[in-house]
Amino acid sequence: MKALIFFRIMVCTATIIVSACTTFAQDKSARALDFLLNAMKEENEQLVVYRDFGDGATRFTQRALLNSTSTPEYYPVMDEKAPSKYGVTCIHVTYPMTKEDWNGYIFITGRLEQGSISPQLDFGEHNTGHDLQGAKRLTFKARGITGNERIRFYMGGLGGTDAEFRDTGQKFLNNENYVTLTKEWKEYTIDLSGVDLSRIGSGFGWVTSQIENKGVDTLEFELDDIIYHFDREQFNPLFLRSYEALSIDDERSFINNFSYVYDNALLAILLAKSGNINYARQVADAIAYCVNNDRYYEPGPIRNAYANGVPTSFPGWFSVHNKEFAMLPGFYNTDIPVWYEDRYAVSINTGVMAWAIEALLTVYDEINTRSYLESSILMADYIIDNFSTTDAIGGFTGGYEGWEGDTQKLTYKSTEHNIDIYSAFMHLSDILKNSDSRKAEKYSEAAKNARDFVMEMYENGCFYTGTGNDGITPSVDNKPLDTNTWAILTMLNDDESRGRWNPEAVLAFIEQTFKVGEGVDYNQDKDGIWNEGTAQLALAALQMNHKDEYDRLMKYLNEAAEDDGSIRAASKDGLTTGFESLIATEGGGLKAIPWTYDNRVSLASTAWLGLAQLQTNPYYTNNEMVIGNSSLSLFPNPARDRFTLNGLQAGESIAIYDLKGNRLLVTMASGQNETIDISMLSQGLYHTTVGKNSNNPRVAKLIVK
Repeated sequence: MKALIFFRIMVCTATIIVSACTTFAQDKSARALDFLLNAMKEENEQLVVYRDFGDGATRFTQRALLNSTSTPEYYPVMDEKAPSKYGVTCIHVTYPMTKEDWNGYIFITGRLEQGSISPQLDFGEHNTGHDLQGAKRLTFKARGITGNERIRFYMGGLGGTDAEFRDTGQKFLNNENYVTLTKEWKEYTIDLSGVDLSRIGSGFGWVTSQIENKGVDTLEFELDDIIYHFDREQFNPLFLRSYEALSIDDERSFINNFSYVYDNALLAILLAKSGNINYARQVADAIAYCVNNDRYYEPGPIRNAYANGVPTSFPGWFSVHNKEFAMLPGFYNTDIPVWYEDRYAVSINTGVMAWAIEALLTVYDEINTRSYLESSILMADYIIDNFSTTDAIGGFTGGYEGWEGDTQKLTYKSTEHNIDIYSAFMHLSDILKNSDSRKAEKYSEAAKNARDFVMEMYENGCFYTGTGNDGITPSVDNKPLDTNTWAILTMLNDDESRGRWNPEAVLAFIEQTFKVGEGVDYNQDKDGIWNEGTAQLALAALQMNHKDEYDRLMKYLNEAAEDDGSIRAASKDGLTTGFESLIATEGGGLKAIPWTYDNRVSLASTAWLGLAQLQTNPYYTNNEMVIGNSSLSLFPNPARDRFTLNGLQAGESIAIYDLKGNRLLVTMASGQNETIDISMLSQGLYHTTVGKNSNNPRVAKLIVK
């Protein structure tokens, strides 16, 4: 059996990852990665004033009425949940006019005082404006309900001449002239050339009057996609949202603005391992920011989810610690109105924290940003200090669940969580072993504790989900797929667990228990295909050199993917997992609902597909690659732009090709170390062959970063 482990080494700005590949013809384009790169680029080139109701990327969330001295019954009403042909929602304005009446709204940042949960309007008394320097234009879509509605649109201008922090600029559409809307949607552009954008508290505004709309009793029009555009990417800390947005009439839409940390950790790992370091840095920066800027907790833990977009709080918004803070997701019940937050999203989960550590360290391996290592240490210490156990089977408990100040400790132990902790802590230990041996040993021992618990959960080819709330008794009724695929991805080549489990038996168990059509289900009820898990299984099969199984699964996944490269979480709505989630009720209690996956484009499933397409294991593994019976190792030599090869069999050669099969470099083995000059290789994907002749070569993939 061939054991495959991913290898990474840094040489100047070039990084090479070696992984297994079957044949050149079977190589699949990185469509999933392309989709994610496009999503990152789009977010980097814009700042959102309004895109959809509740969108976490919105940076101007408060609304200020322009003429509050008029009669309230004639105030314009903005329904921001109206259905839209663009995305999910648009703003529907209804304005009942009286004679010579005028009014409008501005979209502003507002202010959140220390300890408050209700933002206040601010008109330049405090420094609440965004720095929008670099924005070239502001675009928005608008249409009238009957046509001929006369409106004036603009940005900036917040605060009078006496306001200390008034906006630094203002610009009207069409030189302050009113615009006549049509019944059809039209995109309008405000050119921002020459406008001082260094402090803008009012991102957008509209105003109209009865004088401009004579004979109109009730004026109605709609707005959508109010967005600032930059000609250059901004590369701020960034989370992508976890699921495509659904209609707000859909009960599942409450997670439209959720960015789950696990999903974004996968994204960061994929970006880093594919050489897209600038994008990987953005997600890592977002994770590190959240670790160090919680609205309630001191630096150390990370929540399970945050609002999509840039996670940093707005200027003038302060936490209970009187500092900026990471923005959590939620949704308004506009009928009350009340802001709701999801219980799971605000909770602290040990497996999620381990994935966050893994993401930070994977990016740290590439660019050595100190804050990533320091944030990883904070999270690792928090896990050890709060969730370690010393009972007979060891391991770490689940975390804390609930809102700050009223959390419940989760006393169960999850196999999945402990697999994640094992990998993350081994990664952290290896990084620190040369600089801080004491800490390295601490994390190594914690990793072994997690691994030993995982092995306690193994029986007859199956890794059980974990324990009940007593932390001891295995929970055996519901059997999840990922505890088994992830065990293969992390522990296949772990010498200390060898003999305590049978990888081939695990694959056989997966085949028997989870297979549905051409994919696999989340659990044993086989009620549909879980695409994320199918990609995990593809990588696990490849790890164990089951190439035919990998190819079969990838054929299904590539066919199931959308044309843009993304893929849906499941083959159907309501794919069951066998688990439940607790949600809050309006009466203040909790109720359990089934935890399901839907036929909805998902960040996690797309990231796993990208990893499977690039044949890249997201987990940390040993720095060695074993092919057949020989070991191929790469070491940097003092020149730092060449590699030394060790482990080729006598008479073997290694050849590097581009994706079209053109040979680039060749070196012959002679029983001693040989070198390859890689300075001529640009960033991208390459193939290599290793063998004595071209008839039966071993094939690998190189990713040069």
